[in-house]
Amino acid sequence: MVQAVQAVQGVQNKRAYRKGNMMKTSDQSRMVALKWLLSAILIFAHNMARAEHGPGIHIAHYMPRNEDEAAIVKLIRTVGQGWERRDVDLIMSAYAPDALQRAWNNPKMMIDYAGIRAEALGAFRDPKLGSVRFEDWVHRIYIVNGSALVEINQKFRGWGSDHYYRDFWMFARRGDRWWLVRYDYEPQLPFGE
Repeated sequence: MVQAVQAVQGVQNKRAYRKGNMMKTSDQSRMVALKWLLSAILIFAHNMARAEHGPGIHIAHYMPRNEDEAAIVKLIRTVGQGWERRDVDLIMSAYAPDALQRAWNNPKMMIDYAGIRAEALGAFRDPKLGSVRFEDWVHRIYIVNGSALVEINQKFRGWGSDHYYRDFWMFARRGDRWWLVRYDYEPQLPFGE
């Protein structure tokens, strides 16, 4: 009888051992599958990440979804390049004749096309301006019919330091092209790059 009990216990122990190993193997397989799944999610989620997560997508890496976005992004880059080259005509080529912008030297005031031009020329004459660098991160682009709003996180290098802004660029399609019709900004804390 004792031998029979020991034999039954031996069989049960072997089954438990095999079941434990099978569970370990099954758990290991599940963990490997889970790791692959998480890796795939991270890879594809990173590639599909929308700009409103984090500081945005650097404008040089932004992939426009259509011709309208491409034209708008080109205008934003034109303004930045104009500032970097100190070329007021290049800057103003993006602005509509009736454009408005928040003044850089007086943020409580909106200025018109002539004021935007005069402000840029004044900045270019300032010897303290130093080298200028615009780094724009596209946060959101909304296009509805012939109007567009672009939210940008901007790092502006000028006057010997970095300045960080949250910008709204407003565009209108008139005829066969887009125009910058309004630019507004507010200072913000440095954002991750």
